[in-house]
Amino acid sequence: MKKYLVMLAATAPLLVACGAGSVSESDVESTTKDQLAADPEIGDSVEKVECPEDLKAEKDETMECTATVGGQEIAITLTVTKVEDDTAEWTITVAE
Repeated sequence: MKKYLVMLAATAPLLVACGAGSVSESDVESTTKDQLAADPEIGDSVEKVECPEDLKAEKDETMECTATVGGQEIAITLTVTKVEDDTAEWTITVAE
C-alpha cells in the first residue's frame, strides 16, 4: 500500500461557522491531485480527484475519495495526521 503526505498551508482557513475546522472539498481535491501528480510513478496521468465533502481538520479523521489515473478510477483514503494553527496535514493511501 503506497502512502503520500500532503500538507495544506494557511491559504485555506480551517475554521467554519459551526466552530469545527475543515479544509474545503475543492482545496482537498486540488492539493491531493497535485501531490499524486508529483509522484514519479503516477505523474501526469492524474486526471482528477473527487471527494464527497470538506475534510474535517481533526487528527485521525478519514475520508474516501476517488482519483482518476490514466483513465482508471482508483480508491484513495485521506487520513489527517496533524492539525496545527491554520495548517492540516494528511496522508493519501492508494488502494491496491
